This record gives sequence, structure tokens and C-alpha cells, in this order.
Amino acid sequence: MADRSRCSDEVKAGGAPSEPCLEAAAAHIAHDLDLLQVAWDNRGLRVGWTLWFITARALMDFFFCYARKKVRDEYQDDVLATDYLDPGVWQDVAEGLSRPAEYAAVREAANKLSAHLTFARVEMRESGGVPPSAAVHEFLLGTATVWLNQLAPRRRVWFGRGLPSGSRAS
Repeated sequence: MADRSRCSDEVKAGGAPSEPCLEAAAAHIAHDLDLLQVAWDNRGLRVGWTLWFITARALMDFFFCYARKKVRDEYQDDVLATDYLDPGVWQDVAEGLSRPAEYAAVREAANKLSAHLTFARVEMRESGGVPPSAAVHEFLLGTATVWLNQLAPRRRVWFGRGLPSGSRAS
């Protein structure tokens, strides 16, 4: 088995993640899918509201960034949905998905309200801001289902039971 402590170094150098690295990352992807639902269920609390935006943004990046960004001669070590499929397959599927109308507003709210301190946060909060979106929540969980169904069975098993139980926006 490959040394998982080297996964970040391999990816930063421009290489593709190895099979053991992908398997190790699967638990973190499953965790974020579970966390999205826990945050949704607790969105009435400030901590749940904030966590929903942060987790939604992480999943947006995971599903809809198709190539690693390069910063100062080094690639970012983000885990991407496309890592788990043959080149181009996931992008073709993902670009065919219809994003909800409020997707962009939720993405901006995640960036301005939850991810870091900004002056826009002050203005957005004073105007009522953008609440966690049931449509975006369902879209991200639906996207996860589509993505999981694209995986080879040998990789799909890494995600255990798949989506969190009760994964519905209610």
C-alpha cells in the first residue's frame, strides 16, 4: 500500500492521486456528505447555519472544480470528484445537471458569510442575507447520488452506505 502521507505531495507536484490515496479520501467525502445533512438539520442554530454554508461550499468545489489550480508552481491538493473517474467523464455528467436558481447566491453567501471575515458579511447580514437553501441542499445530495452511481464498484464500496439517512431538506 502506498504511503498515504505522500498523497498531498504527489498531487501538489502535478500527479494524479493513487488508488490508496483515493480510498483514504473517501471517508472524508462521506463525512462531508453526512455533515451537510447534520448542518441542515441544525440550520436554526448559528453553528448549524454556518456549518451548512461551509460544507455546501466544500461540496460545490469537490463536485464542480474539474482541475486543480496551480499556485506558485504547486498544484492545490484538493480532492476532486473527477479524481475518481476517467478524465472528462465527471465533467460531462456534472455540466448536464441543472443547478438551482439560487446556486450562485448560496455560493457567494458561503464565501462572504461563513468562510472568512468580510465587510460584505456586515452588509449581507443587515439586509437579511441568503439563508441555507433547500433547493441547493437537495441538488448537492442529488449530485452526490449521480456521482456515486458513476463510480466503479471497487470504488463505490469505499463510501459504505452512500448518502446519510434522512437526506432530505425538510
